Amino acid sequence: MRILLIGLLLCFSSQNALAWGQEGHAIVAEIAHRHLSPRARMRIAGILGEGVSLASVSTWADDVRTTRPETYNWHFVDIPLDVPIYDPARDCKPNKEKGDCVIAEVARLRAALTRRRLRPEARREALKYLVHFIGDLHQPLHTLLEETGANDRKVRFFKQPNSAHGPAPKEDTNLHAVWDSGLIRHCTWGWNAYAARLQKDWLPKHNINALAKGTVIEWVQEAHKAAKDVAFTVPMNADVDDDYVARVLPTLDRQLAVAGLRLARVLNEAFGSKPRPYRSAVAADRLEGWYCGTS
Repeated sequence: MRILLIGLLLCFSSQNALAWGQEGHAIVAEIAHRHLSPRARMRIAGILGEGVSLASVSTWADDVRTTRPETYNWHFVDIPLDVPIYDPARDCKPNKEKGDCVIAEVARLRAALTRRRLRPEARREALKYLVHFIGDLHQPLHTLLEETGANDRKVRFFKQPNSAHGPAPKEDTNLHAVWDSGLIRHCTWGWNAYAARLQKDWLPKHNINALAKGTVIEWVQEAHKAAKDVAFTVPMNADVDDDYVARVLPTLDRQLAVAGLRLARVLNEAFGSKPRPYRSAVAADRLEGWYCGTS
């Protein structure tokens, strides 16, 4: 009964959707994996177990969210739309039942991973939370106060990729869910194709060392700017079409790619090592199944 009541309360709470769907978190984790140092990979394998990938644990924090209500607010930070600067006193207030915000929790998790005497299970959970939350803070609408991070902005959006038979059918949803998973699912049937495309076509065109720099607060403020300028730009009850997809795809690509690079940097630093040299070669057949063109 207690768990049921918690679940009902959460349904009516701020930011009730989950940041990035399974596909988005897996993309971030896969990109991060490719940029880990050998030492970091070895340490992560020792924590998670051999053969357990970052992608496979990347949504664990969502799985336990309803039974751990004190973690609820750790998935986002509520910054007002027209305010470009994060203010912890305003945006990250502690809540006894639901925690504070993603920025504060990421700082605690980074410190925890470097603690030598941390129990193995606590270290494992810290790693799984960190993998998830670094992804969360790059989802633009998880940095937005208004309309509970656009959960309350109702729209219609495609249920799947378009096909040779014409545009895909649409369904009633909300703008937050479009960014969590709708955009990715409209562009590909599988997250591997999206990750492979970023690795082959996006990352080689950018200075990955520069993109991985910065602080967590700077990363959140970047995401918040993307929310204001790009994501949160359709009216209530809009019929979101392929023009919107084409316009926002470069931002979606960037947020997923830099989240992976920055997660790798955080983990490499936590385990005392330098990043692994980047390799852009990707098997061409992995790029099949992409439906949104290039950006």
